[in-house]
Amino acid sequence: MSSSFFVQCQPKKDALIMKTEDTEFAITPCQITYKGKELPLGKPLDAWIQLLGTYSRHTGRGYVWDSLGIAINDWEANHEYVKELYIFFVNLDSKVGQAGKLQFAWQRKSFEFIEKDYQSIKEPMSEELKKRIIGRIEPKEKYIYPFTPYTQTVNLQGAPVKSGMSLNEVNKERSKIKGLEKMGYWDNDGDWSWDSGSTTIKTGEFREQKDHSSICPKQDYWYYITLRYSEGELEYLKVEYLSKENEK
Repeated sequence: MSSSFFVQCQPKKDALIMKTEDTEFAITPCQITYKGKELPLGKPLDAWIQLLGTYSRHTGRGYVWDSLGIAINDWEANHEYVKELYIFFVNLDSKVGQAGKLQFAWQRKSFEFIEKDYQSIKEPMSEELKKRIIGRIEPKEKYIYPFTPYTQTVNLQGAPVKSGMSLNEVNKERSKIKGLEKMGYWDNDGDWSWDSGSTTIKTGEFREQKDHSSICPKQDYWYYITLRYSEGELEYLKVEYLSKENEK
């Protein structure tokens, strides 16, 4: 396995790490838990409903729990198992969301943003134009973004991640724990420019550039952990399940 972005970090015993019970979501060396129970990544939707309760909506990308600020994705797995968990720290009502800068709602600008931009040409917007613009904006229900973003702290390998934290702040917290490396840009955009590991890029996915695959050798799966930033704003934390069987 050539990729080196796994979450199984084994910090030294003297590291100043958060306790798993301090937060709802805790990502530890070989386990990811919600309120002390292991997340059923790699298992069918029913296991998630049993843990989280009935989901609020189903979009083309996944199932959404609006009040919890999270969503899961199983479409790439042909609905046989859940592959991804998203913890969203912003949604369509955020500044980057209204500007159409979110990854799964790219160019979906709010009417308020369009109207403000239109005012720059100093011409009044007719009622007919308003109706046409509003009619072209797809409703929020069609998007995977929860109506209520997640506002609590996530325990990511013993370091905190929460809404509003810049990448520099995330890495500053990680630097306090021995054994953790900084989160850097994951260069997967195919632009022939090798930017892997950069911490100055404003939009993209960021991962730890370290291989921890040997920490839990008896497990038949891996976890990928990604932080997505959009225009410098923390958009979501993604947990991705990957079966070792599928990688053979």
